Amino acid sequence: MKWKVSLFFLTLLGWYIATVAAPFSLADLSNIAFLFGLLLIIIAAIALILHTGFLTPLLQGFKIIGERMVRKSRSAEQADSQIKNDPKMQSFKANLAARITQSTFIVGTSSILTSVIIIFML
Repeated sequence: MKWKVSLFFLTLLGWYIATVAAPFSLADLSNIAFLFGLLLIIIAAIALILHTGFLTPLLQGFKIIGERMVRKSRSAEQADSQIKNDPKMQSFKANLAARITQSTFIVGTSSILTSVIIIFML
């Protein structure tokens, strides 16, 4: 929780420094912050949808098609099966994906909030 609040305020501080240091007008910087925040929230939403497994059948179909097109070596298949069966690796990947998704939501929200604050300053 502490890192989330710190990241939120660090992003606000970064946008504040950008208002002082950037050669853009406040309106341009507000537009840039809004666009950046919107893109990050869209990326986080896509990651969240992929994490829920909603598109798993579609992605599995593409995976099967890719396996039919390009053959894997036995060593690559063994390495894939070892990674798939390793619980530490699976928990690491899940934790990393959750952290990245949360971070993109936080920075995106903070950027949009910064854009709104800049608009009210105008």
